[in-house]
Amino acid sequence: GINAEYGQFIGEDKPHIYAIANEAFRNIWKSGESQCVLISGESGAGKTESTKMILDFLSAMGAKNNNGEKSLVSSRILSSSPILEAFGNAKTVYNHNSSRFGKFIQLHFAEDGNIVGGNISHYLLEKNRTVGQNPSERNYHIFYQLLLGVTEPLKSKLCLDDPKHFRYVSEAGAVRDPNCEDKNDYKEVLTSFEVMGLSNQVVEEILTILAGILHLGNVRFHMDGGAQISDRDAVEKAAQFLNVNTEQLIESLTHNKREMRGEVFLSPLNEDQALASRDSITMAVYSHLFDWIIQRINSRIKAPKPPFSSIGVLDIFGFENFSVNRFEQFNINFANEKLQQFFNKHIFSLEQLEYNQEGIPWSDIDWTDNAGCIDLVERKMGVFSVIDEESRFPKGTDKSMLEKLHNANAKNPFYIKPKITGPDFGIRHYAGDVIYNTVGFLEKNRGSFRDDLITLLKDSKSDFMYDLFEGVKLSTERGGRGKPKAATVASAFKESLSSLMTTLSASNPFFIRCVKPNARKQANDFQNQLMINQLRYSGMMQTVVIRRSGYPVRRLYSDFCTRYQPLLASIYTKVAKDKVSLYLSKNASQKEWQAGKTKVFMKETLENSLEQQRVQILGSAAVMIQKHWRGAIARMRYRKRLADIVKVQSLVRAHLYRKFFLQTKSAALVVQKYVRGHIARQVVAEMWAEKCARLEAELEAQRQALEERRAEMERLRKEAQEQEAEQLRRELEEEERARKKEEEERK
Repeated sequence: GINAEYGQFIGEDKPHIYAIANEAFRNIWKSGESQCVLISGESGAGKTESTKMILDFLSAMGAKNNNGEKSLVSSRILSSSPILEAFGNAKTVYNHNSSRFGKFIQLHFAEDGNIVGGNISHYLLEKNRTVGQNPSERNYHIFYQLLLGVTEPLKSKLCLDDPKHFRYVSEAGAVRDPNCEDKNDYKEVLTSFEVMGLSNQVVEEILTILAGILHLGNVRFHMDGGAQISDRDAVEKAAQFLNVNTEQLIESLTHNKREMRGEVFLSPLNEDQALASRDSITMAVYSHLFDWIIQRINSRIKAPKPPFSSIGVLDIFGFENFSVNRFEQFNINFANEKLQQFFNKHIFSLEQLEYNQEGIPWSDIDWTDNAGCIDLVERKMGVFSVIDEESRFPKGTDKSMLEKLHNANAKNPFYIKPKITGPDFGIRHYAGDVIYNTVGFLEKNRGSFRDDLITLLKDSKSDFMYDLFEGVKLSTERGGRGKPKAATVASAFKESLSSLMTTLSASNPFFIRCVKPNARKQANDFQNQLMINQLRYSGMMQTVVIRRSGYPVRRLYSDFCTRYQPLLASIYTKVAKDKVSLYLSKNASQKEWQAGKTKVFMKETLENSLEQQRVQILGSAAVMIQKHWRGAIARMRYRKRLADIVKVQSLVRAHLYRKFFLQTKSAALVVQKYVRGHIARQVVAEMWAEKCARLEAELEAQRQALEERRAEMERLRKEAQEQEAEQLRRELEEEERARKKEEEERK
């Protein structure tokens, strides 16, 4: 596992891909150079899976330096794999998950080992796979994932159906593959888009374009004075999801629009030309969508500042030899030739040259040099030159190109001219002879895309579609006097491959050879002869020989003294070469090292032993430093704790004395309280007695006054009664007199 390989040296345990990744990771600091890992092998040998394992390991190493947590950049780099596989991988006859493009993934590291950024370069996407596949092969995974994994509302919105109803994904007869879990993979792609920071709206726009491509593939034509649309429903759906005008799309599919001297001419196309126009739109849209996705991924994983160092992982298409090999296989196999040359140059040529320059006794090892094959392709009037030359002639054809190839290269030992006349030529590659069918070579190399089709897509109502084609120029903008001619596919690929080789040459390389165990894509099935053939033509047999008899590790004497200074402490010679030679002669077998003019050459076993001794000595020194440092820290802590204890004691004593004082004070206050209470009660009692006497006197005076008042009131009452009785008597007498007077008057 990852933890088992961390910190291990190559050779300490069984060979493992993690050991290579770990060595590349360690070499960032050991050599100070950028590192690269080149993964090669035939199609289906396991290159893509090896790439993912290396990325997982390096991501885990970065996380170890980040408290065990993977950074957002690291997570996004890992999440790019499902996206790139969905849009760039497909099932072929040799492989269930074949990479149909090459990629070079660079991980950028900070000085503390964290992954701070990355970059993905891609090479030669197989565009024509979107419009047709060989029997039993499939289109790119994303189409099947979309059709089988999309939610019902979006499926209805995009007018999607069973894959068998779409020509682009069903014509080859391999709609479903038991080795591909399309529904689950679709969910993983959506999750990866989310990790990458793409909004739901952008993801839906991507899926809408894919749906538009599927519907465009269902457009049929028939002849009626020129190509005519047979199924308008399909073209309307394609126009709807590509966000282009339906009538303009129909016109672009069935007519060739040219502008000459300010006038526009429309010429009808035949059925084959109309199909070619349809497929041309499909390939252009898909390839630009693929480019946009990688650009967006790179913008999300870009390092904020220049990194300390980097590790590049190259996962490029494997060597291919099908029953019919076309322009794509030619470029793929040429790329593998260049990588094999880089491998040969690094392992054999440069290594043996350095032995001779340094004066190391050495018997040269015979190895298969593929320089002749590469020269056949790259030289003047070579294959590339002839293809490009014919591509730039308006009247150039595949047949005329083939004739020029035969005439210029028939005598070349690496060129194969078939005995039977036909559209074929062959090349003797390092992995075997391959016959190429030249039909469509020039058209694919030109990569031509009609101006009216470019204008159609640029006029899309979708801002997203416009962004895809914003940088695409019309032929009138590309050509003309004083303007550089448009690069052909072959020349652009050759240039990008040259740039890749320059990057690899500036790095310290590690090579991983993937070997395909059988041709039936079966597990636990090893075909000995097939595996031996791969080991032979890839140069692995010679590599084993040169690694066993040679000295793969070499260091300048000054570098050796700097790195292994702890081991050389007992050697007092000042001359670096003498110091190194004296130490190794005492501590290593002469078979394990050789002294050159400027460098010491060593076996890997000796380097591993020196590294282990260095780690041991530095570890012991570190332990000693830690011991003294910990002792000093312990003494400082003891003194600090002692001072703290004394301070605590003083505080505790002060607290106790303060507590005793407060208790005594409290007791005194209690005594005072009771004494003062007793005195106060006596005073209150006396005051109360005086008050009671005073009150009794006052009450007695009040009683006497009340008695006097009552007697007075009684007297007054009696006088009032007497006056009232007298008044009543007088009134009665008055009434009596009045009555008598009245009676007298009546009489």
